[in-house]
Amino acid sequence: MSELFRDLGDGLLLRRADTADTDALAAFNIKIHSDDPEELEEWLGSWTRDLMSGNHPIVQPHDFTVVIDTLNANKIVSSLVGIPQIWRYDGIPFSVGRPELIGTDPAYRRRGLVRVQMDVFHTYCAQQGDMVQAITGIAWYYRMFGYEMALDLGGGREFFWSRPGNDTVPGIENYRMRPAVVADISRLMKLYDYFVDDSLVSCVRDEQIWQFGLAGARRDSVYAMNTQIIETLDGTAVAYVDYRVWGTAFTVRELGVLPGHSWRDVCLFLSRELKRQADELNKGRKKPISHISFGLKTDHPVFKALDPQLEKSRKPYAWYMRVPDLPVFIQHIAPSLERRLAVSVMAGHSGTLRLNFFKATMALKFEQGRLVDVDSFEPQEFEDGDALFPDLSFLQLLFGYRSLAELMYAFADCQVNNAEAKVLLAILFPKRPSQVFANG
Repeated sequence: MSELFRDLGDGLLLRRADTADTDALAAFNIKIHSDDPEELEEWLGSWTRDLMSGNHPIVQPHDFTVVIDTLNANKIVSSLVGIPQIWRYDGIPFSVGRPELIGTDPAYRRRGLVRVQMDVFHTYCAQQGDMVQAITGIAWYYRMFGYEMALDLGGGREFFWSRPGNDTVPGIENYRMRPAVVADISRLMKLYDYFVDDSLVSCVRDEQIWQFGLAGARRDSVYAMNTQIIETLDGTAVAYVDYRVWGTAFTVRELGVLPGHSWRDVCLFLSRELKRQADELNKGRKKPISHISFGLKTDHPVFKALDPQLEKSRKPYAWYMRVPDLPVFIQHIAPSLERRLAVSVMAGHSGTLRLNFFKATMALKFEQGRLVDVDSFEPQEFEDGDALFPDLSFLQLLFGYRSLAELMYAFADCQVNNAEAKVLLAILFPKRPSQVFANG
């Protein structure tokens, strides 16, 4: 990684972090990112220390940028970290740069300190060949840097033990649950693949990331895994779950069950097991744990398995997505587009689909069902093209976040100019939920 020392004026210096910054950076992130200054979130410091430790599987200290005030004892006044990872689109791997822990001391805001760091980050991503950037962040802000909200984040449904019918106990349990250990990683990787199998976009988690999450991360970091194996009484693993206490709930972040086993039976067992754990923990808590929060994608099987016993859905927030070179990414996922086309009413299609984004254009050329070229075209008039997508709205279609019909309803200037394009776009880019628990 290239050296970075940039004088920003007024005594401010932009540079890459090193291990000597660990304590100051941990304190900075706790202060800046805690929602309530009266109740500091110490896990932010633990996460920072993990990322700065030199032992993290994908992040090193130099992946942080910091702005320091040389006129104020070299105080850290702004920072971000880039977390490289691999995601999958319909099974196709692609590289992602994830900027996180982005913040500026309130006394130094409105000086463009985040912008200059985002520019450095985006330049580095381009040098690394990252096709996409993704971030969880505050409302609207990251649209300034070319991002669009285009994947579900969070949401889910709750299971309250106090609800009538939710506290029944069977005579004999058919399952048991135990903490996962490093020796379980190969089994967990298989279960994880089942967990994300029907997700349009998912995150690749290799053996080193599993090992760090299970045994390397500080236990109070949000990226420390509390992964449990659910098995039959003879020791056969049938499911896994990852959860943590968040407020007054057990928040389930991941839940996968092997094919051939009852989702409902496993989920009801889990509800009873977590109730037993809650009863023990509540003996020493001022605010008792009262329910399970299933923070899973909208079509996760648990919501069918337990539907009558769950509360109404919580609306998800969203991931911000950035695709700096859309034609390159479209070419990369061509196998997915061709598969969708092959099983559709337009199998074997030949023709060119011209998309007008007003500030740019893209033409997808198909020959006998194969995507043979992705290029721009020169509009003959302002609204020329088979379909019009304002701003970055096409990213919502690309990542399955919204259907074509939903985009056309939401944006009056999202238009399709002919019947064939309308059918083809719906085939190539169907609405499809995603579950992304990113590496961090």
